[in-house]
Amino acid sequence: MNKLILAVLIAMAPAAAFANSASIGYDNVGVSAGGINATLPAGTLAGTLDFGSYAAKAKATLGSGNGLNYQNYGISAEKRIAFDGGQFTPRILMGYTHLGAFGGNISTAYAGFGAGYQYPLNQFVTVGASAAAGRDFATHVTGLNTVGGLFYQAKGYAEFRGIGPGALKIGYEYRHLPISMSNNLHLNTDGVFADYSVHF
Repeated sequence: MNKLILAVLIAMAPAAAFANSASIGYDNVGVSAGGINATLPAGTLAGTLDFGSYAAKAKATLGSGNGLNYQNYGISAEKRIAFDGGQFTPRILMGYTHLGAFGGNISTAYAGFGAGYQYPLNQFVTVGASAAAGRDFATHVTGLNTVGGLFYQAKGYAEFRGIGPGALKIGYEYRHLPISMSNNLHLNTDGVFADYSVHF
């Protein structure tokens, strides 16, 4: 599992180190797994590397509270396509999520395909939504045998420009990760997030 984390971090490095834009933010993460139902504060750091109509993105989310420690690392590559006044973005993605809870650990990697669409309401406000689905793997729970399954996630947001040199994004995201199908154990996270990005 440590090798898997290292592989994700290495894959994140180019987008983070040579980013055309970077953001820092806050995520109020809600966690549901087995008998755990809690929220915790988390910080986020993300970067985007542009290649014309293509882009690579990387994001890290780290938080703790209420006896929990949470980590999520994600990378994606997308194609930007102008469509009906907005922008359609099919993408491939992968990530890793870890939850430390009361002396135990739940973790999984995941990979899949998704798409998003964003539309400018005016020069200052853009709204967008995205969804993705795929398979999670390398699942682990302390004391259990695990087999993953179909993961899915969705996000909606509004982005506000003209606030200083960058843009403020506020939204909501949900992710469902099957951990052990035989034990009916799933790791679900959701929450309201806000981040501020600056383009270079």
